[in-house]
Amino acid sequence: MTSLIKNQSYSVTTNTESDIKPKTVNDLLLDGRSLMQKELRQLLESDIDSAPFERISELISMLLHDFELSSKDMKANTFKSLNSNWYQFCKWCEQHSITPIPCSVNHFEKYILEHTSRVKFNTLKVYSWAVQTMHLAAGLPSPTEPLKIKKLFETIESTKLTEGEFTTQASAFNVSHLDVLEQELSGSVRLIDLRDLAILTVAYESMLRESELARITFEQLSFTRDGRGLLIVPITKSRHSGEPDKVVLSEKCLDAIDQYVDAAGIIRSGLIFRKVHKSNRVGQQNKPLTGVAIDNVFNNAFHRVSASSPGLVRGSAPWSGHSARVGACQDLLAAGFSPLEVQVSGRWSSPTMVYRYGRDILAEDGAMAKFRSKTSKV
Repeated sequence: MTSLIKNQSYSVTTNTESDIKPKTVNDLLLDGRSLMQKELRQLLESDIDSAPFERISELISMLLHDFELSSKDMKANTFKSLNSNWYQFCKWCEQHSITPIPCSVNHFEKYILEHTSRVKFNTLKVYSWAVQTMHLAAGLPSPTEPLKIKKLFETIESTKLTEGEFTTQASAFNVSHLDVLEQELSGSVRLIDLRDLAILTVAYESMLRESELARITFEQLSFTRDGRGLLIVPITKSRHSGEPDKVVLSEKCLDAIDQYVDAAGIIRSGLIFRKVHKSNRVGQQNKPLTGVAIDNVFNNAFHRVSASSPGLVRGSAPWSGHSARVGACQDLLAAGFSPLEVQVSGRWSSPTMVYRYGRDILAEDGAMAKFRSKTSKV
């Protein structure tokens, strides 16, 4: 794992133990990190002329080192994003002879303004998230929090919207696309076709994210009383602990899985979806398929549908691993299910994504759209 704090312009101590001794009864209830944060907050209130900057620097280093140790439990993609965006900020600071941490509000404002014309608004928010995360990890006030910066982001967002920048989303993989692929792939003698059909079907019915889809094991799959599948999803992006989510899979979906598994001769243990070799066989696989592999499954499916039923994908960009989640959301809304019901199916913590993915469908159900549709027929 790449170090978050390696080769930065501030020192990092290798001492992982805090030398801070409890001074109050309340201190006895705090762990070492909390004690370091408490002392740092107190020192930051010191007069500039008499402030113990060496001790402040030492505490910041220890807190960052402690954060790096705990970041090993961070999701791989989250860590990769944090590491990449923090490194970029540090390089910018080095070019401008600025200390990356602590960073002043004015310097952070300059950083954002320099990048505003080069990147999209969502990218700027990721830059801000990385800087905020590292400052909070170091026990420091974040330069992203002042009202001045929040107003800056509001202005930038407004300007970019006026200039026509909108949030894009993955192309929708709908049930009509799945129907075409079922007809073309279900009788194939190629193992990769059967595996891909199973992946696409599970992805659509479960509305799982790429990483969740790749991690599915046989041990997570059981059956309901009426013969459908019951898939347990122990970890999701929005829920890391507590009771696992459960997803019901249709008999048609189970048939797609069975056809692939039986053709592959897989013992029903461990990961369900595995790499298919050129020999038309699967091997033992301990790691889930990568996000790139899942994206390739959807990309290949798009080109297959484009060749056989071009009208179904006219004007659409190739699919990615997120396309089934978008398409299923749209299909459920079009079928008359409420945004709340779709939110539950997609396991979103709020209806925001439902409205984003289904804005075209919901627009058709708007009062004015229905009103004008009726009056135009009179």
